Amino acid sequence: MSLDSNSPAISPLSPPPSNSPHGIDKGGTSSGTGGQGGAGGRELRKRCSQCNRRQSTCSHHSQQPPTLSPVISNANLPNSSSPSGSLSAVAAAPLHARPRRISKLKHRAITAAAVTFKNATAAVSGSSSSPIVKSTTNASMEPPVLSFYGIEPVPLPTRFAHIKRNLASGHEAELEASWARLLEALKDEVENIASRGSHITPTIDFGDVDDPAKTAEFQRQLKACGVGLVRGVVPRADAQAAIDETVKYLETKHDFKEPTVQDPTCFDFFWSPAQVRTRAHPHVLKAQRWAMGLWDNDADDRMATRFPISYADRIRIHGANIGGVGPEAEKKPDTNGDSNENPNSEADAQKAALELLGDFASSTVIAQVDNGSLERWEEDGYGRGGTYRAIFNGEWEKYDPWDPTFRVSATSDLYNGYGACSIFRMYQGVVALSTIEPGLIRLLPSPKLATAYFLLRPFFSPKTKQPEVRSGPEWEAFLDVSNWTLDREHSTIIHGAVPGHAQRLTERWHPHLHLRKTLVTIPTLQTGDYIVWHPDLAYHIASNPNVMASRAPSPPPGGIEDDGPSRSVSVLVYVPAVPLTQNSALYLARQRKTFQRGHPSPDFDATGSGLNSEASHSRRPGETEIAETGGTGALQAMGLAPFDIAPTPPSNGSTADDEDVEMEGAETPKSEASSSGPRAEAEVARLANIILFPDRYDFYMGKRNAGQEAGDQREGEGQQQQRRWGVE
Repeated sequence: MSLDSNSPAISPLSPPPSNSPHGIDKGGTSSGTGGQGGAGGRELRKRCSQCNRRQSTCSHHSQQPPTLSPVISNANLPNSSSPSGSLSAVAAAPLHARPRRISKLKHRAITAAAVTFKNATAAVSGSSSSPIVKSTTNASMEPPVLSFYGIEPVPLPTRFAHIKRNLASGHEAELEASWARLLEALKDEVENIASRGSHITPTIDFGDVDDPAKTAEFQRQLKACGVGLVRGVVPRADAQAAIDETVKYLETKHDFKEPTVQDPTCFDFFWSPAQVRTRAHPHVLKAQRWAMGLWDNDADDRMATRFPISYADRIRIHGANIGGVGPEAEKKPDTNGDSNENPNSEADAQKAALELLGDFASSTVIAQVDNGSLERWEEDGYGRGGTYRAIFNGEWEKYDPWDPTFRVSATSDLYNGYGACSIFRMYQGVVALSTIEPGLIRLLPSPKLATAYFLLRPFFSPKTKQPEVRSGPEWEAFLDVSNWTLDREHSTIIHGAVPGHAQRLTERWHPHLHLRKTLVTIPTLQTGDYIVWHPDLAYHIASNPNVMASRAPSPPPGGIEDDGPSRSVSVLVYVPAVPLTQNSALYLARQRKTFQRGHPSPDFDATGSGLNSEASHSRRPGETEIAETGGTGALQAMGLAPFDIAPTPPSNGSTADDEDVEMEGAETPKSEASSSGPRAEAEVARLANIILFPDRYDFYMGKRNAGQEAGDQREGEGQQQQRRWGVE
């Protein structure tokens, strides 16, 4: 039985029915045993005549309590190497009564282990006669999340069934109608994406971001597909210097967290020269301000896009033995002298084509959506601001993915997951410090329809089983809207979402997205390019490290031939675009401390233990290097300098009490002195200064003009006269 079924599966491991919630009577015997002698017909617990302790716990009695060993022990299973034999033994093994001395937690662990063993055996057998067992325990006895990449979605605690029921309640008819419209719209969307491929990504040169006409055209295409590429943001000389400095930095580091086998080029470094200097580069900060300004921002939004925040994320490195951390670090030279292969050979051509295809040559394609998973359905997550209210009300056409109003107050990390971003990012993005060919990153360029689809998918189920072959009349009939129905009894499943992890999209769980067609490669990234995409956009990172290798490395700047390490190293730096908000200011205060200590970024060190610290590095950049790279703007982005607050002139009819107060001690650059931001931005900047610099008195006490001081003096004199005359 599928986990997506509305009816609960009956497990052979379920305890016998009883009048107790756990199938065990209060007296310590199984329900239905007919024990006599106690109140209500239950057997009294016997105590030792010598120590007056229960006989099951004292040392004077050797009675052993019954166990569940027949369920979880392979020794009691006949022919344990055979899946079918194991399952029959598990099904036939009696479930003994749980003694009272076993705690609920222990009983829960034993039950979950037994269910997991049966599910794993059923998956190995692959037969229809071995259904996946669903735990039938109540809410307090639910097993934890044990798997994520299984064939079936992971069941969640029962409260998620209530969450889905509350979201759909009162909108059932609207949801069914909107689902039909959405599936029809997705057909055209999929064909458009598949036909355009990587050409769907709009591009603009960094020198043209101040051109209104080119910016308007870029903005139109960006809002349609959710991804955009800014060419030449970091100059080639700066990128090359950052790579060289990073290689020397890594050569001195010996203790570090090894990258996973699934993602061998992603390293948990946060303060390498390439990362610190890229985030602080004035061109990068300008590109972020410009890109965040392309959203449908409102003057009353409680954020300041003119103050981008430096969010410390990880780095991708590919190269031969860079300080012993590259994916090719353990490669040994070929001693046969056959290392020089013919680049024009057919084998090399096939290998290059396979690398370009990447993980799409495998049987399963998985895409990822950052900034939370379950939080998108939860009231305390994105529901706090009603970000997706239009979608859940059956009006996805009214949903605007580029409206930041409701995202500022949303909570994107309720479960403190590793690497889960806890602040509002207007864009996820990467800066290429070397030439990167297509194949490393694939994106699903549909910020509106794809988002509405994976949000509504948990509310609908197919009437027929999904066919194995993803083509032909049977497949088309499976995808047809008439084959899908709104669940009347909602399950606990939210496809691709588990606590503390990013949202996953798969071909099996989200068939209408046609991920093999719609996950398109990005264009070739040249040195210094900055690509950004919407925070709800699904993307796929290739696990093949050779995909990241630059197939045509650029020569060193100035035409100087150099045999240094930078010629064989490819570097991608994650640089999301984050506006200044109250939440991001609080996060920035924590991140500033980790930067000064050399510890991982707060979102990657939930316990604050500082594991994988870079504190011992002698070449680790500090505040001086940030100031040298980007000046005051870079220091502000790292929370190392106060934000400029330009006073907003009062509107007509406003009084002095409504005016903004001028803050002392904050230097205002000439470039921004003439452009005073909206009143909301000034308030956010003032609040951020209070959070980041609480010891600076002038940031939370405004100047008092002469009129206010005179009025206070007259009011004080009047109160003194009233007290002298006895007037209350």
